[in-house]
Amino acid sequence: RERFTKHIEPKQKWRDQMQRVSEASCANYRYFVREDPRFVPYFRQATPELELGILNIGSRPAKRNPKGGVESLRAIPWTFAWAQTRMHLSAWLGVGAGLNSENEEDRATLREMYEEWPWFREIISLISMLVSKTDFSITKNYDELLVDPDLMSLGDEVRTMLVETRQAVIDVSGSKDISGPHVQLMRASSMIRNPYVDSINVVQAELLKVLRAMPADDSSDLTPELKEIKKVRIDALLLSIKGIAQGMKNSG
Repeated sequence: RERFTKHIEPKQKWRDQMQRVSEASCANYRYFVREDPRFVPYFRQATPELELGILNIGSRPAKRNPKGGVESLRAIPWTFAWAQTRMHLSAWLGVGAGLNSENEEDRATLREMYEEWPWFREIISLISMLVSKTDFSITKNYDELLVDPDLMSLGDEVRTMLVETRQAVIDVSGSKDISGPHVQLMRASSMIRNPYVDSINVVQAELLKVLRAMPADDSSDLTPELKEIKKVRIDALLLSIKGIAQGMKNSG
C-alpha cells in the first residue's frame, strides 16, 4: 500500500499526541490486566481459555502455568479466548482511554491526524473493524452463565469501556457508524454470519457451563457413563470453537 500512497512525514505535534495516547492507553491496559485482582479470575471464567489446551493444534501448551496470572498466558491463546466470546478485549482495551481527552486541542489534533496522516487513519480503521465485531448480548450471556456473582461487576465495567471506545473511535473518524469505511462490507457480512455464529456462541456458553460442573477426569465420581457424556460434550465444544473462529474470519 505504501507504493500507492504519498508518504506523509508526521508533524511534531502528531508525534507528541501519539506519545500522550500511548501513555494513557498503556496505563489503562496495565491497570485492568495487572492491577485489578478481579481480572484474571474473570478472564478464566468468562472465556474458554482454560479449555483451549484440549485443542489439537499448536506446538506449545496454551499456558505456561494453569494457576498463574496473565503473565503465564501465551499471546495467541490470550487473544483467541477473547475473540471466541466476541469481546475482542485484547484488541481495543486502552484505546478509549488514549483517544478520549477533555482537552479540545487534543481532540482537534486527533481529528487532523485522521484526515491527513494515512498511517494513523489505517490504525483507526483497523480498530473500527475489530470493535464492530464485538457483541454485547453474546458477551453478557457468557457472564451470566459462567461468571461468579462477585465478578459480574467487572464484566459490566468492561462493556462500559467498550461503549466509550466505540464513541471515541467515531469521534476521531467523524463517521456515523463504528464500522467506518468498512460499513457496507461489515453490514453485509454480519447479515450472513451472525445468525449462524450467534447460535454457536449460545451453545458454546452452555457447553462450558455443563462441562465445568462435571467431575474431573481423575475423580472417582466420573463414572463410565459420565465419562462418555463428557467426551461427547468436549467434542461439541471443540467444534464450537472452530465454528466461531471460522465464522468471525479470525482466530484471534
